[in-house]
Amino acid sequence: MKSIRIALLDDHAIVRHGLVNSLAAEKGFEVVGIYEKSRDLIAGLAKTPADLLLLDFSLGPDELDGVSLIRALRVKFSGCHILVLSTHHDPATVALAMRVGARGFVGKGEELEQLKKAIRTVASGAAYLSPDMSYRVADAVVCATVVADGVVADPMQQAELTAREQEVIRCFLAGMTVTDIADKFNRSIKTISTQKASAFRKLGVTSNNELFKLKKIIGQS
Repeated sequence: MKSIRIALLDDHAIVRHGLVNSLAAEKGFEVVGIYEKSRDLIAGLAKTPADLLLLDFSLGPDELDGVSLIRALRVKFSGCHILVLSTHHDPATVALAMRVGARGFVGKGEELEQLKKAIRTVASGAAYLSPDMSYRVADAVVCATVVADGVVADPMQQAELTAREQEVIRCFLAGMTVTDIADKFNRSIKTISTQKASAFRKLGVTSNNELFKLKKIIGQS
């Protein structure tokens, strides 16, 4: 059978080294690209195509966020299936990654055999989530109105936003800019931007427009 050509993007050298050694030793796997930076990955995939990309969802501060990177890769390399490998595997993050184009998601705490199974599944064109994660994602309440005993639940509480993340989102929905919010709470613009990005990830939204769709729900809570 033809080997599965695998490219790997992870900003941690130890993780890259360990994964490459493990995957290269597996029959039917061929590691064709090892990358630390997203720009190197994009250049590398153009020269050396891969059947599957093993992608770290959370890279360094100077890198594209996972959502933007997955979207860009789906446009540029539509024939390359994306399997996310990440320490951040809460249901909201998993659902978001799958929604924007990933075909599978594996937590870095999973066993190696689970990862190998995921690689083969995704490379075949199917989607992959562990049974437990499938249940958690299906059961998660993200960006939805939940009515219990006639009470509309607050999506920000359902998504487990921190108090500061909730402050940022409520101010943003009130029409304040990132700079306004930074001035209001005496925090840096970078801190506010980070808190906003974290809140977006937990809420499962990828744009300001999607966030504002929650405004009516949040306003009722």
